[in-house]
Amino acid sequence: MDALKKWTALVAAGLSLAQPLMAHDASNDPHAAHGMQMDMTGGMAASAAGGAAKSGKTPLATGAAFDSTHRLWVAWVEGQHVVVAHSDDKGRTLSPPVTVNAMPEPIYTSAENRPKIAASPDAKTIYVTWSMPLDAPYTGMVRFSRSNDGGATWSVPATVHGDRQPITHRFDSLIVDGDGRLFVTWIDKRDLAAAKKAGKPYDGAAVYYAVSSDGGQSFQPERKVADHTCECCRIALALDQQGHVQAMWRNVFEGQIRDHALAVLPAGVRQSVEPIRATFSGWHMEACPEHGPALAITPDGVRHMAWFSVVNGRADVYYSRLGANGKPIGEPWAFGDTGKADGQASHAALIAQGKTLWLAWKDFDGDTMRLMLRHSDDAGAHWSAPRMLAQTAGGSDNPQLLNDAGRVYLSWRTQNDGYMLVRADEEK
Repeated sequence: MDALKKWTALVAAGLSLAQPLMAHDASNDPHAAHGMQMDMTGGMAASAAGGAAKSGKTPLATGAAFDSTHRLWVAWVEGQHVVVAHSDDKGRTLSPPVTVNAMPEPIYTSAENRPKIAASPDAKTIYVTWSMPLDAPYTGMVRFSRSNDGGATWSVPATVHGDRQPITHRFDSLIVDGDGRLFVTWIDKRDLAAAKKAGKPYDGAAVYYAVSSDGGQSFQPERKVADHTCECCRIALALDQQGHVQAMWRNVFEGQIRDHALAVLPAGVRQSVEPIRATFSGWHMEACPEHGPALAITPDGVRHMAWFSVVNGRADVYYSRLGANGKPIGEPWAFGDTGKADGQASHAALIAQGKTLWLAWKDFDGDTMRLMLRHSDDAGAHWSAPRMLAQTAGGSDNPQLLNDAGRVYLSWRTQNDGYMLVRADEEK
């Protein structure tokens, strides 16, 4: 209980906990009071519909990915436009940004709901997704655009899903499999809307996904992954050794338990989706913490997971493993503990390279946000001591871990220092 009180106090000081019920994600909602709220980066988060222009601060939410030619692609938001730049020198310099959506539109800009970017396996096509707010609070559409000419021009943005109700379709995630198929997932409230209309109870939202097998020219009708999911936590996606896409999300289990579930996302419509429970912390939380998980899969099929929770009264980021057979391996481990009495760990990133794993997270000590890193050379059995990669006294995005030809990089953007790409595997 003391740990939970400490966590809540830190949140009030600058690391926002999602507010209960209707105000659960005001930090990135264009209808929030005054257009601004503190977000979990420890800095001011601009509202999606113009808050950045009013405050004079640029939204920090930034997506990044390497393509197969080792070019780095970076996507962020300027005003009401998604922009994309690239780098051929590992992020030391970026090309002039190119506007993706020629027509302005509001765009969600929280770190949990940032623009996503990915490349086709042959690097000839670049894809971007983002979530666009609608007029009503907490509503949105998942948007998509692609470039076939090296990011010089972009297609007219399209809405990924067929359902066009003015409800929640947001917190999108994007991945491309080895066959070049695009998978887009998002949080969706169509089933909640239907349940309310029928006078039936329904907890949370749902996870949906859509697949494109023609390079983004069209998407198959969306499919539901699971009911009763958290409303505003990012969805983690990873490829397994068979080339299948696996998704992990924060679920709402019976009794408002906010643990996580996992499922393989079939590319074909004839294959069923079969979610399983992935974490077992038993955290009772009647609101969305706006704090999604991270997922990586090693060649043995083990799912490696990083997630925020309160376990036995301790608020921290946790690491756990789920075997290929669906059974937990060992006990969850609070990897964010750096020994600082007033520290608070959050927003982990996770990546696998063979049996080597990398964990990055943010650690806030009350004054400074530090970017921390651990690694494991034996598939998660043992981990190195934490080391700091970067720090900032201002606002910052959540970290991303990227793989380029076996080398691991940390992508981060801060209010004070701008975009940076840091080699994560130089010192072990």
